[in-house]
Amino acid sequence: MQIILGIPGGIAAYKSADLARLLTNQGHRVRCILTEAGARFITPLTLSSLTGEPCYGANPDQGEWRANPSIEHIELARWADIMAVVPATADLIGKAANGLASDLLSTVLLATRAPVLWAPAMNTGMWSHPAVQANLSRLRSFGHAVVDPDDGLLACGEEGSGKLAQVDAIAEAILMHGAAKLRSLNGKRVLITAGPTREDLDPVRTLTNRSTGAMGIELARAFRDAGAQVQLVLGGDLPAPWGVETARVRSAQEMLAACQARWSGADGLVGAAAVADQRPETFAPEKVKKGEGPENLVLVRTPDILATLSAARRPGQWILGFAAESENHLAHAAAKLQKKQLDGVLVNDVQGGRAFGDQTNTLTPVTAQGPQAPIGPLSKDALARAVVQWWNFQIEGRGTVQ
Repeated sequence: MQIILGIPGGIAAYKSADLARLLTNQGHRVRCILTEAGARFITPLTLSSLTGEPCYGANPDQGEWRANPSIEHIELARWADIMAVVPATADLIGKAANGLASDLLSTVLLATRAPVLWAPAMNTGMWSHPAVQANLSRLRSFGHAVVDPDDGLLACGEEGSGKLAQVDAIAEAILMHGAAKLRSLNGKRVLITAGPTREDLDPVRTLTNRSTGAMGIELARAFRDAGAQVQLVLGGDLPAPWGVETARVRSAQEMLAACQARWSGADGLVGAAAVADQRPETFAPEKVKKGEGPENLVLVRTPDILATLSAARRPGQWILGFAAESENHLAHAAAKLQKKQLDGVLVNDVQGGRAFGDQTNTLTPVTAQGPQAPIGPLSKDALARAVVQWWNFQIEGRGTVQ
């Protein structure tokens, strides 16, 4: 992705260096545009060193004239897949909202047809001022996106809203808004389950599994970036991805209830969660003490979330399931596909503990036509994007699912 990072004058400008480095390390091309005020907080040399690209705008290392002059603001406007202004000041927000163009950054903002994202940072009084909020509303009406600031201690010593959002969150927002949207998924409502469930024996002990939820979280990001409206039902402890509506659950019963509340409004379901198949028959309200005699644990079945949702689906809804198998994985996946009336199953071969917590993984799709070519081995974020591309291919009618 080709990203223009606009940096006006604000104390949080130093964080733009971290953002530029993060995006560059992820394989994106980043070109920075500094305003004159921004150059007082961070230097062009710092930004060009981190990105390996020229730094534009207020750059004392480049003269007023160039050896090969160009219409710079137009070239940059055309080059960008997305523009992000970090930190967005009240001054630049006001200029852009009213179509003013007095320097390179504001001119490129006016000329570009790429998506634009703003990450404001300012004093809490300025942030809450009606003029600033009205200007942001106008920018949103142009189709621009805004990453709202966090609450916290500000550089001026006041505490409140106005602190620049976390760099990781801004990076995710940039990638989400700049990613190419897939026609068959753009605007569709996709429900995703992820992570383990935990079935409590007593206040201390729990019955669970080795899943971390990383694959499901990456799938939520990938569907989000493809344009889907994602709702994530998440077990475990990993942080939820930015911009994804998330319901935290603990047990299989809680996960089922959260899914049932959302399923009727969804277009599709990706069941990536590792749901415990059994739970203790009884829950001890106090910690069970070690005894002298034999101890027996009685287990009962948990609800089958995929089968329950499949039985309740309306025409047009689709369901992708996951299967973690240690032997005969393709045969077991085919049986799961047929028994639960799914549109596809993505199967993990977890023999020897593979896949759980690993940074790389391989998934083999199984549909009514049989096993398809394995996807991977890939890192889980790349694997999730590959799965979304594969599924988009299927639902567009070029593959097996009509």
